[in-house]
Amino acid sequence: MIKMNLFTATALASLLLALSPAEAAGGAARAWVSGHGTDAAGCGAPTNPCRTFQYVHDNIIAAGGEIDVLDPAGYGAVTITKAVSIVNDGVGVAGVQAASSGGYGVVINGGPNDVISLRGLTIEGAGLGAEGVKFVGGASLTIENCVVRHFTEAGIDFAPAGSNLSRLVVSKSTSSDNADGIAIDPQGSGAAEATVLDSVAANNSNVGFFSATTGASATMTVIRSAAVNSSGGTGLSAFGSGATLRVGQSTVTGNVAGWTTTSGGVLASYGDNYIDGNGGNEAAPPSVARK
Repeated sequence: MIKMNLFTATALASLLLALSPAEAAGGAARAWVSGHGTDAAGCGAPTNPCRTFQYVHDNIIAAGGEIDVLDPAGYGAVTITKAVSIVNDGVGVAGVQAASSGGYGVVINGGPNDVISLRGLTIEGAGLGAEGVKFVGGASLTIENCVVRHFTEAGIDFAPAGSNLSRLVVSKSTSSDNADGIAIDPQGSGAAEATVLDSVAANNSNVGFFSATTGASATMTVIRSAAVNSSGGTGLSAFGSGATLRVGQSTVTGNVAGWTTTSGGVLASYGDNYIDGNGGNEAAPPSVARK
């Protein structure tokens, strides 16, 4: 057995950090970004952080790795094509802004087995960006403690285009001042499932929580959440045969209509929601049996 002394181990670790992703056997398992960092070969350690999410994704981090935020800053729009986690655990605002008019904050186009996680991000459209989070491909996406706002289309659009089942979980997050708050609308032959917990869709001009499909099954379950003040539309909506939206322990108020179903969509309540103060359609939705 070959033994490695402390000096050799430390030197090897430093060398691996300095190597390109290909040289470092596929990249780092963990890397850091900072507003004071620099995007350059070898960045990624806490003492030598990178500057943007995209640079780390493309050049530093391995599939399945984690990008961590060291301090408040804007870290740029990012396109994700592999399993990765982007994590801000309370250092302040970690901003992601759509780069241009009609652009996106975060685009996710992973493989059928890729698991992606976003935590603690503020995703800003500035009234120009199209969508805050656009999911096109992957096995699953988890969004936690995020704010997504000021987009001309959906704040979060979960629209998998593949043939595999894709799952979305949104918890303790806010999608506000967009056209739609949180929408699922599969574009391929694979089904989409979404669970929304302890979250808010507020001040969106169209729909707060939206399950839609023209083909594959789309199922959204909303628990302990709020759909409020959709200025030109609906708090809850299910569109298309195969689209289901279930809601429990939630509040729907201040919308033009409390809820709607269109073209065979199904909306079902667990019977413990507060749906009032809307411009219309406040009758209780069909009930789901409580067991």
